[in-house]
Amino acid sequence: MFDIIKHTFGAKGWLKAWAIYLMAFPFYFFPAGSAQPSDLFIAAIVGLYLVINGFKMYKDSREVFNKFLRFCIYLTIINFAVFIFLLGQRNSGLGWYIISAFYYYNLIVMGFALALYRQYGRAFLSTTLYGCIMAAALQIGFSFVFSTDNEGIRGALFFTNPNQLGYYSLCGLAIVLVLETMLKIPKLIVYSSFFLFSYLAVISVSKAALGALIILFGVYFIANGIISIRNILVLVVVGGIGYFALLNSQVGKTFQRNLEVRELNEADRPDEITEWEYRGYDRISNHPYFLVLGAGEGGYNRFDTYIDRHEMHSSIGTIIFCYGIPGTALFIMFVLSLIRKLPWYYVIYALPLFAYGLTHMGLRFTMFWIALVMFPVIRMEIKKQKIRLKKRRLEIAQNNYRPNLAEIPSQRAV
Repeated sequence: MFDIIKHTFGAKGWLKAWAIYLMAFPFYFFPAGSAQPSDLFIAAIVGLYLVINGFKMYKDSREVFNKFLRFCIYLTIINFAVFIFLLGQRNSGLGWYIISAFYYYNLIVMGFALALYRQYGRAFLSTTLYGCIMAAALQIGFSFVFSTDNEGIRGALFFTNPNQLGYYSLCGLAIVLVLETMLKIPKLIVYSSFFLFSYLAVISVSKAALGALIILFGVYFIANGIISIRNILVLVVVGGIGYFALLNSQVGKTFQRNLEVRELNEADRPDEITEWEYRGYDRISNHPYFLVLGAGEGGYNRFDTYIDRHEMHSSIGTIIFCYGIPGTALFIMFVLSLIRKLPWYYVIYALPLFAYGLTHMGLRFTMFWIALVMFPVIRMEIKKQKIRLKKRRLEIAQNNYRPNLAEIPSQRAV
């Protein structure tokens, strides 16, 4: 508990502002798509930080930052070209400058995170990890004190819609699991994190988020070598008790009821409408020529699609269709720069973040980009760890070396 307070409210320098931002992130006070208090706060902090320090990053971090910047530049060109093409025509959707602004905002938040890591090192890891845990705990705690807008079958707590809460639970847990590999925090904190973020996913009734959390949990056990007959038995017993408690608790009963209602609502979809059409992927098959350079975001009334006048329900589909082969290639290069030279389990930790984007649009969700930027941070930590280990081995070798005095010529002989 002391470490959580120390690295959040007690963080030093710019890290305190970073901790405040992470803890304030889940609390939305304005409509979806609007700048929230946490956004306004971090924008002011980053502006001040740039004036005083600038973005000083490690070379590896700068490469990641630049690759995402190139993607942002390309999407700006495409979206502006669509705006020019549609001048004087009906254009449903956000303006090109607003769409581009979302990506650049996430870019500067990523840059700020990489600069803080360069400045504070492992302290940045601790603040980020405990900031995410504290944010989850605050959401749950405040939800019992303050009424939240959770109309309908799916809860959102302090977000504006359930998908945001579900995606947040996934991103938050991924951040914790990636960073704990270097910090080696108590197992109790890790297991508490599973509980906190799983609870948020249950409230959101997000099947995608819950499925991804189970994958993260399994990878954590395998990567840490915790799989054994004894531990499997403990997991079965604890999991059985937890499952029984969930079924018989008010939260569990509400989740079951809401899940059943959600499945019934989804069953109302016409049988002839496939998931491909329901998520907006039919734009790709109906307008394949846009794959050459990209259709751009906005102007959704241009397309022959089931979800008319609406963006695609897919991050991956949006990148492929809206930014074409060049944009997709730039994004893949960015993703590869994130995970290159990392052990296999880090790659698995990253997969659920992208898999969620197959059926949901999350490219504007800043926590997604914060989760991604943790991977190059960890790569740098692994590199530092190897350098420290090499120096330590060299010191041990030097200390253990005892020269044979008989083999050393005396000064007189010389």
